[in-house]
Amino acid sequence: MNIDRESLPLYLQVKMTLKEEIENGKYPRGSLIPAEPQLEKIFHVSRITIRQAIAELEAEGYVKKARGKGTTVTYSSRINESANAIRSFTTEILERKMKPGTSYVTLKKMKPSKSIQDMLELEAKEDVYQLIRIRTANDKPIVLFETYIPGHLELSMDPKAFEDSMYDQFEKANIGKPSVIKETFSSMLADVALSKALHISKGSPILKRIRLSLNDRNEPIEYTISYYDGQTYEYSIELHQR
Repeated sequence: MNIDRESLPLYLQVKMTLKEEIENGKYPRGSLIPAEPQLEKIFHVSRITIRQAIAELEAEGYVKKARGKGTTVTYSSRINESANAIRSFTTEILERKMKPGTSYVTLKKMKPSKSIQDMLELEAKEDVYQLIRIRTANDKPIVLFETYIPGHLELSMDPKAFEDSMYDQFEKANIGKPSVIKETFSSMLADVALSKALHISKGSPILKRIRLSLNDRNEPIEYTISYYDGQTYEYSIELHQR
């Protein structure tokens, strides 16, 4: 493969080429890229150059190097969700011709914290449903949902009922789907618990989303904190000038 020795640094050209090949599917997630001696021959550069390129790819989450095992591709193409319409996770994944799933779900009633009580505009003694789910796309963990729902709403207490769309359960319970959604976004790094839940490394980027959903009477019906794998999920917003 030709490398322009008078242009960008050699390691950067190697990195960019490998990155493009990974993104284009030449080396899919879970596969091994060629060993360092083979890459030396492919790019006609030194071992040091190859190692520097791989180190940068690893820092960006594209590969993982393991002694005696080679360099494994960890990158997967991002799932882009539009924030311009109200859709469930299940709908978003199905629209991308992928298989939605749930690898973990718990449901219980509990006393809310003061902040959750305020967000849901609850009376002091009112309970909430706490619903924790890990949702997957093609069996890969994508997001951990931590949801709180006013306890006076009549919902099924069977966790399995929430393995698919939560909003479908809202409709079955005559709660209706959200009419208005308010969201805030921030970034953070995965702690030990999130790294285990999403099968990612500790310190990996996380997209944190806080959602408050209101019904057609402007009453809160859902408060959800979402933790998305930042390497596989992204949001896009379309704005129009008035």
